[in-house]
Amino acid sequence: MLSQQLALNISLRDGYCFESFYAGEDDSEQSNFETVKILESFVHSSNAQQNLLWGKSQSGKTHLLQACCAKASQYKTGVTYLPLRDFKAYGVEIFSGLGQSSFIAIDDIDQVIGDKTWETSLFNLINITRENKQPLLLSCAENPRNLSCELPDLASRLIWGGVYQLHALTDTNKPKALKVRARQRGFELTDRVVEYLYRRYPRDIESLMEILDILDKESLRQKMMVTVPFAKKVLEKL
Repeated sequence: MLSQQLALNISLRDGYCFESFYAGEDDSEQSNFETVKILESFVHSSNAQQNLLWGKSQSGKTHLLQACCAKASQYKTGVTYLPLRDFKAYGVEIFSGLGQSSFIAIDDIDQVIGDKTWETSLFNLINITRENKQPLLLSCAENPRNLSCELPDLASRLIWGGVYQLHALTDTNKPKALKVRARQRGFELTDRVVEYLYRRYPRDIESLMEILDILDKESLRQKMMVTVPFAKKVLEKL
């Protein structure tokens, strides 16, 4: 079926795991610490549930959806991750066959809200997963209670389970997140390197993580430490 073929062709991004996600301090109002703990329990739970993550761009929704899928795939078969931003062009047929999945994550559901055909299919999927006792994880950019759904019943279905807001990283926490990702990849990122990246490159976390990935791969290839001169030499070639 189409959904199974797509699921096989969608690869989880390298490094998108729980260990590399910087949730912030657990006592901070902008922390995602408790939400991450809930998701870790959700993946391991034998009781079917539905959860929804919402938050602005680069708040970490895709990272955590893929982290859940990566963890679930370690002991479950038929794990499905579908990013609607990329695959809505395939039509509602991408939902067919999901009855065989043991864990389902649907990213960017707000991309199809307002289209009655899509809303009906999403409504039916939620009903089916509950009937089949399949774990379902959804994401959208804003509070689902504020989405302008064509189907009132879909609006109520979206908040059937837990609804959790993700907070984007502050400029103070971005260096900490970079260091966590670097450590997870097996090297230490110094304050000097972070300061250099902050001065020369965009400060959004996605761009910074992409730069970090480049430096990591080049340091392994060249067998050199990630220093400011090394970073400058590598990144000036891009």
